[in-house]
Amino acid sequence: MDVREIDPFDDAAVADWFAVVDAEHEATRPGEPDWHEHEVRARLQQGAAPDADDRTIALVAHDGEQVVAAARVDLPMTDNTHLCELLLITHPEHRRRGAGLALWQEAESRARAAGRTTLTAMSEELPGEEGRSASRAFGPVVGAEAVQLEVRRDIDLPLQPAVVAGLAAVAAEHAADYEIRTWRDAVPDDLLEDQAYLHRRMSTDIPKGEMDWQEEEWDPARVRREEKRVQEMDRTYFGAAAVHRPTGRSVAYTTVGVARAALERAYQWDTLVLTEHRGHRLGTLVKLAVLQRLVDEVPEVRFISTWNAAENAPMIRVNDALGARVNGQYVNWQKRLT
Repeated sequence: MDVREIDPFDDAAVADWFAVVDAEHEATRPGEPDWHEHEVRARLQQGAAPDADDRTIALVAHDGEQVVAAARVDLPMTDNTHLCELLLITHPEHRRRGAGLALWQEAESRARAAGRTTLTAMSEELPGEEGRSASRAFGPVVGAEAVQLEVRRDIDLPLQPAVVAGLAAVAAEHAADYEIRTWRDAVPDDLLEDQAYLHRRMSTDIPKGEMDWQEEEWDPARVRREEKRVQEMDRTYFGAAAVHRPTGRSVAYTTVGVARAALERAYQWDTLVLTEHRGHRLGTLVKLAVLQRLVDEVPEVRFISTWNAAENAPMIRVNDALGARVNGQYVNWQKRLT
């Protein structure tokens, strides 16, 4: 296999890279909306910027002149600078021929050269193949361990009015001291500082299993950079926060995103309730608020996909109450390079 780095500003090279991603998705999740080529191009170009929070390297494996596998190597530059995060996909017609192994070895070599001490990757397991996917054999071959499971759940939208009313009524009884606010594409200026703090706590307060993931560095400027990145990828995002009235501080939030090229599917991004404010049903309230605004402003949306660590029982209970159904899982893999 011939492994090459591609230029993210070379449209033909990016198209070949994306073709592998698209073919794999159509083979495993046919007809389901997923990444679009222009989103991938923007993401790779963003990672090539000198001031990127995550430096990105795009690799392909060639068999002759045919691209048969693709990888994205992400090197965090603002925090967690010990990590290298790898996305690795082999074309379904070219599996088990060494392309994935060649890309892994190249990614690991680059991670070591960059002084990274932990390499992480993620693989999907479809419903019915949990624990039996090809990645379960591949991981040990490259020296990686499965360190956490994230279960995918889908929620049909719009939510049933009776479900919303019932959950909102119960939650309101516990949240008299909180106000729920929502936004689209940009967090309001008066919540910006708190939002940066909540992003930081998102990296420390959620279940991480054995993931070697350290506290992230967030400030208002990084929040705005992230929002700009979302716009450049042709996506819309909605957010909701719970503001503690006695202190005026935002203490819980959730965000969801939707690709403008495929409005029928939304994606759950972050959800966090600060530890010191749990027990007030704030997770339920912010989710209800953001989903209501989502369906009001994007009526084409039909469902939202969310991922929870298998051990995150409180958030799973919230999603189950919203009507979530399990639809596969992701395996988080990790390899220590020292």
